[in-house]
Amino acid sequence: MWLLLLFTGPILGAPYNQPKLCANASWNSTAVTFANSTAVGTTPYGIFVNSNNTVYVADRLNSRIQVWLNGNTTLTRTISGGLSLPYSLFVTDNGDIYVDNANTNQRIDKWGSNSNSSVPAMYVCAQCYGVFVDINNMLYCSMYASHKIISQSLNNSVNIWNLVAGTGTAAKTPPTLYNPRGIFVDNNLNLYVADSTNDRIQIFPSGQLNGTTISTGTIIINNPTAVVLDADGYVFIVDSSNHRLIGSNANGFRCIAACSGQGSQSYQLSNPLTLSFDSYGNIFVTDQTNSRIQKFLLITNSCNGTTTNTTITSINTTQSVPLVTNSTTASSSKPLSYNLLKFATNTSWSANGITFVDSTVTGAFIYTVFIDTNNTIYVCEWIAARIQVWHEGDTAPTRNISGGLSLPYTMFVALNGDVYVDNGLSNSRVDKWTTNSTVSVPAMNVKAACWGLFLDIMNNLYCSIAATDQVVVKSMTTNSDMWRVAAGSDCAVPTTNTLSSPRGIYVDTDLNLYVCDCGHNRIQLFLSGQLIGQTVAGTGATGTIDLACPTGITLDADGNLFIVDYSNQRIVASGPNGYRCLIGCIGTAAATSNQLSNPTFVTFDTYGNLYVADDWNSRVQKFLIINTFTSVTVNQPNFCPSTTWYTAGITITNSSTVGTRPYGVFVGINNAIYVTDQDHDRVVMWSEGSINPNKIFSGGLNDPYAVFVIPNNDLYVDNGISYSRVDKWSSNSNTSTPALTVPQECYGLFIDTSNVIYCASTAANKVVKRWLNDNVTTSSIIAGTGTAGATATTLNRPVGIFIDTQFNLYVADSANNRIQMFPLNVFTAVTIVGATAPGTITLNTPYGITLDANGYLFITDYNNNRIIGSGPYGYRCLFGCTSVAGSASTQLHFPSSLSFDTYGNLFVADYYNGRILKFILTSNSCSLSYNQPTFCSNSSWYSNGSTFASSSTIGSLPYGIFIDGINTVYVANRVNNTIPVWPQWSSTPTRYISGNLNRSYSIFVSINGDVYVDNGYTNGRIDKFTFNTSNVITVMNVSGSCYGLFIDSINNLYCSLKDFHQVVKLLLNNGTTIPTIAAGNGSAGSLSNMLNSPQGIYVDSSLNLYIADSANNRIQFVQTGQLNGVTIAGNGSSTSIILNYPTGIVLDANGYLFIVDSYNHRIVASSSSGFRCLVGCSGGGSTSSQLSYPQSMAFDSYGNIYVTDRNNSRVQQFTLQSNSCGKFVCV
Repeated sequence: MWLLLLFTGPILGAPYNQPKLCANASWNSTAVTFANSTAVGTTPYGIFVNSNNTVYVADRLNSRIQVWLNGNTTLTRTISGGLSLPYSLFVTDNGDIYVDNANTNQRIDKWGSNSNSSVPAMYVCAQCYGVFVDINNMLYCSMYASHKIISQSLNNSVNIWNLVAGTGTAAKTPPTLYNPRGIFVDNNLNLYVADSTNDRIQIFPSGQLNGTTISTGTIIINNPTAVVLDADGYVFIVDSSNHRLIGSNANGFRCIAACSGQGSQSYQLSNPLTLSFDSYGNIFVTDQTNSRIQKFLLITNSCNGTTTNTTITSINTTQSVPLVTNSTTASSSKPLSYNLLKFATNTSWSANGITFVDSTVTGAFIYTVFIDTNNTIYVCEWIAARIQVWHEGDTAPTRNISGGLSLPYTMFVALNGDVYVDNGLSNSRVDKWTTNSTVSVPAMNVKAACWGLFLDIMNNLYCSIAATDQVVVKSMTTNSDMWRVAAGSDCAVPTTNTLSSPRGIYVDTDLNLYVCDCGHNRIQLFLSGQLIGQTVAGTGATGTIDLACPTGITLDADGNLFIVDYSNQRIVASGPNGYRCLIGCIGTAAATSNQLSNPTFVTFDTYGNLYVADDWNSRVQKFLIINTFTSVTVNQPNFCPSTTWYTAGITITNSSTVGTRPYGVFVGINNAIYVTDQDHDRVVMWSEGSINPNKIFSGGLNDPYAVFVIPNNDLYVDNGISYSRVDKWSSNSNTSTPALTVPQECYGLFIDTSNVIYCASTAANKVVKRWLNDNVTTSSIIAGTGTAGATATTLNRPVGIFIDTQFNLYVADSANNRIQMFPLNVFTAVTIVGATAPGTITLNTPYGITLDANGYLFITDYNNNRIIGSGPYGYRCLFGCTSVAGSASTQLHFPSSLSFDTYGNLFVADYYNGRILKFILTSNSCSLSYNQPTFCSNSSWYSNGSTFASSSTIGSLPYGIFIDGINTVYVANRVNNTIPVWPQWSSTPTRYISGNLNRSYSIFVSINGDVYVDNGYTNGRIDKFTFNTSNVITVMNVSGSCYGLFIDSINNLYCSLKDFHQVVKLLLNNGTTIPTIAAGNGSAGSLSNMLNSPQGIYVDSSLNLYIADSANNRIQFVQTGQLNGVTIAGNGSSTSIILNYPTGIVLDANGYLFIVDSYNHRIVASSSSGFRCLVGCSGGGSTSSQLSYPQSMAFDSYGNIYVTDRNNSRVQQFTLQSNSCGKFVCV
């Protein structure tokens, strides 16, 4: 017995057993039944015995794997879960189990050692009748129904197959197989295949696709189903339909078990399928029809009378045919042989092509044109079977590549000038002409014609084989004939895995593969190393474009697709705004200059001109690149956070000119004004500066709503109510043409920078669009479903629309009282204003919408009779802010649309008032957070003030006031230690700023909305309340109350310390809260370096400091960088004004002083004519024309004066009465 145990053992490194068998090895003819149908079900298939003699059997009909551990005869484990009729299995030396699961799941699954769950290991497209893992960790699958063997490396997650044997077509030739079953790979990576229906065993040497039939001598095999090798490379075969096992030795083949024919006796088999050796040389067989596992014991194994123990060492040879891949992203900076161009968003091409070459030079049918980076043009001529070459500037070809070609479809030129040409139709190969060579060499063997060729940056050559519905790839850096399947498979699940007659292909610099899947009318993207595709255009890619047999594809530098839409006779492209037609957009085949007939290929020269292989017209067409539009199509002024407009509009036209229903107003980039006059079915136009209309657009219109004019002055106007279209008047034309077919009238129109027109089809509850560069007028839906609704995908009476520079679509969803934003190519919107958008503003039927250069919204709030705008401080009302309809210059009645001119003035169609109002820009400072109006020398204010706020809101004895650039008012309430805040037009505060404040005197608001508050009385600090947050931080430590606060243009914060006779300052955000002295030496006095109870302060744009030096009855001017002041008003100055305890000071835009002369109970100001009293000029008191110890003042953007009237415990507003500088308005 010990001799028997010594003879054999597992080969080192292999998980299976390859016994060392002698020439006289024999097995007991009577087998032992190891397992019956109770354990392995009926018709078991796969079996595997590992080096520890653990037996694994595929119980196919019960969809499980049965396991007997380490020679045990009692079943010890069952593996199941997610399996469907498994055929075969393989167990690696680390205990991982690979199981065929392709019946319904199209994959091989892996159970890790001792794991109870599986993971996919390899996707396949037919059941694996054989599974094997070689010494290089390559997993093989024998696809019976697909007549081929594939492999995939287990060392990475890339799901790309190697095709290692068979072509996919059933046949009996060296490269073909017919229903392959069992497989075995030896240590030299030679592949053995049980080619069952061909009744043969094929061996494929490593890296070769042509097999050799192993001779079995006089033994005739019938339907072999399994093959294994022993330690010496002798072959053992399951001869299934002969119901026996045969094996070879030095004397040839012989029957070794079940040699008496079919049956169910212990010495017989019935349709056996697989076999496996244990470590002792015993043979385990799946006896299929008998539904049992039979074990034939080795009884003789004597080599020259001596039983030997031989150890075989595995030789780990390296696979010789790697596909060149790169696990990291391939650099796009690598040189390319073709032109990869970056186009502007608005790039377009001439609609009429120039014929570069036709059939008089090329013969019939031109399938491919290729242009390299030197603008050398290569044309593939199908009937003429040649490639002709033109160098840049040549009018005739300078090179002819031919010889041995037969009906070539396509070609590709490498960076070094090598030309790869399809020669697969008759010759089953791709040929290569090296640079300047006149003869070719085979580069790749293929099964049929390549309709697409591409050489990627790693020198892998791809061939798109329409006849086999696959794209294959082969490295050009090896001499192997082997290629891999890069895309397309034999199974239909998932559908993205399959191709139907693939044609043009493109591989980007990240090694992602794009395929024109002609038969499926789509473009498939296979990410680098993946066989599962994703549809990026055409059928199955919602929101893209309908394609009909796409045949050619190229990309630009931004990854936009340019597609030859073969059966639609056109070229289409993607871009930031979706897909559009570029060339041949009529959609019918013809030979005119703007039409194509079954085009096949598209490419670019270095200038961006587009070349098309117009196959059935037998010509190459060149379409010149053009740009037709500027970066914007509407005026989008750049507004600052504090921008304001005059609240009283100027009527620029009324019902006498534009009828009683002027709905649409549009101001072009040349400031021409266009108004839709619905009463008279026309559009009225004024050139910039004109008082009377310059042009009338009419004829064929009925009740037009919206109008839009592009920068070249083409005018588009809604004509949908009766005619279901948008009409176009070309620049300087007197007649119109239909531009767009629409379902209903367009309350809103917009044309973006890529020349796409949008219509808000209000009654149809959707927004539609169309690219204007094609010749069709039909539209496609871009937003809304056509059914009224309030979900993220539906609209209810959309009106105004706007497309920003990123091609996001904004829609005034009027009946839903909201503004919806649809990101590019997304049909689900985000509500950004109105209903369900917290923190914005309440809308009531929004109509018009526009954006400024910073993306802030301006909206006509139709039923609220007002215009609102947004900015960094949120939403605010701009005009008509009482919400009461009226016809005064400050009122609106159902405003419908709005538009800016280039100066920032706003034009509003005041629909029910039958007029167009112009609201003039007042201020637009981006550096100041406060208002600094421009006043004329004779400006005046009404002497009677109105009480803006009383003691009930601001407490007694108010001091500080601040008005920001958007006219938000802040007042320090020193009684309840809060800062009440009034937005523009509000009569009551809408919020209160608080937080451990104590008797705050002064306030300052920065340009970004942060509020700085004096908190020095008991807390010795200045606090900052950060905009739109609850954050409060200390920014400066001070020794007492700050009676004045100011932040200059370089972010210095100033505090006037009245009780310490100083002004101090601190550069904000510099890491400290300790200020330095800006003025005053700390002692009360009237010298130039001294102050006495300073209060109000102001810093001009030159960083000069102005101080209300209260107890010295003067205004001090401290030049930047100095500590000594100069008296510029009051006691000690050259002016005539006598001040009595001045407490506040501000400057206008011209640098004139406005002073709160507190103990004289008045406001005084300087001008070119000297000082004068403005308000409170009759002495102290409590009437509307009087003040009592006023403390501080501020301007709003309209020049109105707000004063904290301390002893009257109120804030008074004095309205600007006149501001006329001669005949011009100066504000």
